Amino acid sequence: MLTFLGMFGKDKEKPTAMKADDRLALVLSYQRSDIDERKLKEFRGRLIQLCDDFGYDVVGQIQVIPHSRERTTIINASIPVRLKDQMKEQF
Repeated sequence: MLTFLGMFGKDKEKPTAMKADDRLALVLSYQRSDIDERKLKEFRGRLIQLCDDFGYDVVGQIQVIPHSRERTTIINASIPVRLKDQMKEQF
């Protein structure tokens, strides 16, 4: 009961969005019914390069999940990132 009442108190924690890692999400449609593991591994590597090019550090594992439907594969990628430290770029 005390926990329930504590939800309404003023001492709330920061919202989870403030604590969560930043993530980039990417959804692609591939016009084939399947995609091999070699291509997915290459795709992950290129995503890391792309993040670097746009000023992000990848700070965790990139999740690439293919979902096949009819004659198409939908590829969902979730990429945990952090903006690069601008102090590092000055040196």
